[in-house]
Amino acid sequence: MLRIVQIGPYPLSQDCIQGGVEASVFGLAQEQSRTSEVHVFDFPRIGGDDCEEQDGRVKVHRFCNAGKRQVSTIRQLRAIATEIGILQPDVCHLHGTGLFSWLMYRRLKRMGLKVMVTIHGLVLVEKRNMLKKGITPKRVLQYCYQGMVEKRFLSQLSSAIVDTEYVKEKVKCYPIRRKPVMHVIPQGINESYYHIRCSQDSRTLLSVGAIGERKGCLLTLKAFERVRQSGIECQLVIVGTIASRSYYEKIKEAIRKSEFRDDIRLLAEVADGELKQLYKASHVFVLHSQEESQGIAFVEAMATGMPVVATKVGGVPCVVADGVTGLLSEYGDTDAFAENIKRLLLDFHLWSCMSDASIRSSETYCWAGINDRIMALYGSEERIFNAAGSDKLLRVSGN
Repeated sequence: MLRIVQIGPYPLSQDCIQGGVEASVFGLAQEQSRTSEVHVFDFPRIGGDDCEEQDGRVKVHRFCNAGKRQVSTIRQLRAIATEIGILQPDVCHLHGTGLFSWLMYRRLKRMGLKVMVTIHGLVLVEKRNMLKKGITPKRVLQYCYQGMVEKRFLSQLSSAIVDTEYVKEKVKCYPIRRKPVMHVIPQGINESYYHIRCSQDSRTLLSVGAIGERKGCLLTLKAFERVRQSGIECQLVIVGTIASRSYYEKIKEAIRKSEFRDDIRLLAEVADGELKQLYKASHVFVLHSQEESQGIAFVEAMATGMPVVATKVGGVPCVVADGVTGLLSEYGDTDAFAENIKRLLLDFHLWSCMSDASIRSSETYCWAGINDRIMALYGSEERIFNAAGSDKLLRVSGN
């Protein structure tokens, strides 16, 4: 039996999983715990206390962040690394490419531990897109500083897991001299979504994602209004955790001013049970994203049989097959987005064909199969480390 340490954000409650990375760490840890001893070291959170919890077969180690900013998490690096060292795991699996993950990676390598990294999204790409919306001192600082951290981190990796071919190709273009070998393994979804079926008869559009500018909620709202103005009756439900309070307030204000406000619901921080009920009651999944590496919510929707209306950005086309499991349009083109919604609301034969195709396509995102690939990857690499923490790759499986 392997002893595996997962290092990444782990949900405080299974009833309210916040974001795709939390969902990934949770799903992978739970699946691996069926055959291995699994410890999860949650990223330090502002507030709370240092503690240990047992979540089923997974042991969760939590550490508090005594500061007021996320960057203060690095104060806990030594304590976390010490506990990991005591466990002497067979492999450590780090999630993310931020400052905390980078510094933790360097420390674990110096300790002589075997480390695998999953890249969740591309910071440099996301921050560049934000600059295109308008240059502010904060956005410039985030682009320069966070982008530098990500590039330095990636240049030190021998190999990494990415969730789509899109991310793999983007990393190949990064301005770094030494690029990691990239293994494309998608993020899975909770098995319970395979037992849910969406509504064939409702007129509800469901949008699930972090409530922030990157998910394009205001553009989704604008497209919905175009659909309603054409005379088609339908409702829109926007669900997600609040990534940006100011953007959340903008959405609330836009809904208040909308002539169709009675048919729009904005729900933040909903429990898992309520979210699943929303999937059951909905007919079409809609999300006007500016950038996605994969998009777990797309797969969850497809598993329930919902066709997807989305944007042709990032890794979305790797997940949603245009004309097969959904309909894609260019980011910012709300007219085309609205037309795609109308097609699925008016043509039940098209909806039904895409619904069946979505269910079939979602089966490749089952955690059991994904974990088999990750476990094989753990065993396919042997490394020797020098005192400085650099490594020489002796054997790497093909990507």
